[in-house]
Amino acid sequence: MKSDGSIEKMKEIGGEDFISLGLCFGFGDDGSNDYMCGFEHDGNGINGWDKYTYPKASWLIFEAKGAISEGILGSTWNRIYGEFLPQSEYQQSDLPTIERYIEWDEKNDKCRVEIMIPVEN
Repeated sequence: MKSDGSIEKMKEIGGEDFISLGLCFGFGDDGSNDYMCGFEHDGNGINGWDKYTYPKASWLIFEAKGAISEGILGSTWNRIYGEFLPQSEYQQSDLPTIERYIEWDEKNDKCRVEIMIPVEN
C-alpha cells in the first residue's frame, strides 16, 4: 500500500483530520486473520473506493502507545486476547476489529493506536 500511492490518496481525501484504519476479520483458529486498510470518512462515497458503514455495536477500546520498535502494538493485542478477554464477561462479535492509527511515526519510533474490539450485547 505504501509504495503504490494509496496512503497519499487516502490522506488527500481524509484531509487534516485523517486517521487511517486497519480492519481485522476472518479470524482462524491459529490466530491468523485477513486485514484491510482504510480511513475514516463522513462524506459520500468516493469514486473508485469501497465504503463500509458499521452497524450499531458495542466496543471495547484499548490503547497501544509507545515505541514501535518495542512491538507495543503486537504486545497489546497479545494482552487483549491472552489476558483480558479470556477472564472477562465479553464475547467478541463477528464484526471486524478496528485499529485506529491516531499516530504512527516510524522516524521518531512512536505510535498511538486504538484497538477496537466489537462485542456481543
